[in-house]
Amino acid sequence: MKCTLSRGELIRLDGGKSGILLHCVDGTLWLTSGDGTDYLIKAGTSFEVTAKMSAVVEALESVEFRLGEAVVVENMSAKPLTGFVAC
Repeated sequence: MKCTLSRGELIRLDGGKSGILLHCVDGTLWLTSGDGTDYLIKAGTSFEVTAKMSAVVEALESVEFRLGEAVVVENMSAKPLTGFVAC
């Protein structure tokens, strides 16, 4: 799902049962996770809101981002890989 926010706008994300992948296309987002940790998500980078996790996201400038389900690929080097599913 393609989303946009103007500077200062906020959204709350809930990882639900399987997690959500936030991919920043343009601009910069400030994300505060449910444990109180802060992250800057810049254009071209992604952040996974894992299952049962919550986060608040604020636009530091006008931003465009995509939200999709986190995908776990099993068996590749015995480490789970995450990716972005286009909406």
